[in-house]
Amino acid sequence: MNPNITKIFDLAVNRNASDIHFQTGKKPVIRINGKLYLVDDAEIFQLMENTPEFQELINKEQQKYFVENGNVDFAFTYDNDYRFRGNVYRQQNGLSLSLRIIRNRILSFEQLNLPPIFKDIAENYRQGFFLVVGPTGQGKTTSMAAILSHINKHREEHIVTIEDPIEYIIQNEKSIIEQREVGLHTSSFQSALRSSMRQDPDIIIIGEMRDQETMQAALTLAETGHLVFSTMHTNNAPQTIDRIIDAFPEHKQKQIRIQLASTLTGVISQRLIPGVKDELVYAYEQLLTTDAVRNIIRTEKIEQIYNALQTDEESGFIRLEKCLAELVKEEKISKENALAFSTSRELVDMFLELQPA
Repeated sequence: MNPNITKIFDLAVNRNASDIHFQTGKKPVIRINGKLYLVDDAEIFQLMENTPEFQELINKEQQKYFVENGNVDFAFTYDNDYRFRGNVYRQQNGLSLSLRIIRNRILSFEQLNLPPIFKDIAENYRQGFFLVVGPTGQGKTTSMAAILSHINKHREEHIVTIEDPIEYIIQNEKSIIEQREVGLHTSSFQSALRSSMRQDPDIIIIGEMRDQETMQAALTLAETGHLVFSTMHTNNAPQTIDRIIDAFPEHKQKQIRIQLASTLTGVISQRLIPGVKDELVYAYEQLLTTDAVRNIIRTEKIEQIYNALQTDEESGFIRLEKCLAELVKEEKISKENALAFSTSRELVDMFLELQPA
């Protein structure tokens, strides 16, 4: 590979960056703790479809997909300790390349400061449908890898993952793990999920739910006694539930509500907030499915979820804005960042004004 490119890889790894951005005709940019930094002393990046660097990054099948679609996802191992998840795409001024840096060492729940529900589900749940949601770049894949790693260390299960692309590579410990990459080991999420029914899995991990067919297969697997994990790009639990239901035509939505009400275990919506010490701080919203939530899903009253849970002290519900306010009180994040990452600035202010009981 071009030494000018590997120089940037090494710099990003050594600086603990999360992402690298290359634009044709520009110097590269790296993201550290949510902030973008131009690499001033780097060479100007040049990438064209007929260059060796382009052909080294993606295989022939991916090159064919790129020619037809103008972009393609891929992943590769770098220096044994790291994997890079990438997307190369055409844009106005040529080709661009975005890379997410993935450290092969999976951190524990404690190291990531994840809430106790992660460990509880990883150790004690045997069936159901659990979702980790949030905007792009908020650590969903890292949280999912922590779940998979914990199960692998503590339970004897047959686990099938379906990813696009494979990010963390995980070896068998107590569990049997089979990782399948869309486009390499299977033609689609839907095809892999259909065939998984004949593979005797206990747990299925879906890298991301993007379409109706994948959602339907995930619900069916959870309904038939499997434990299913997945991620979505949504902001909170009510939006997640609505997004799943709205993915289906109207005549199917009643049945989907029934399936979702009976299988949904919980939704964690997470954020990585810039902290006061120039680090990223984990914030989250937690919704665990109760009888009240199931009834709300079945009766098409999703907007009532927050009100119903706010008055139920046994529900385990934690609102994102309350979590953000607590982080401000603990002096881990600024009020400005709490407001910026909230979905309701008024609620942040209200929780900040409340005094502990």
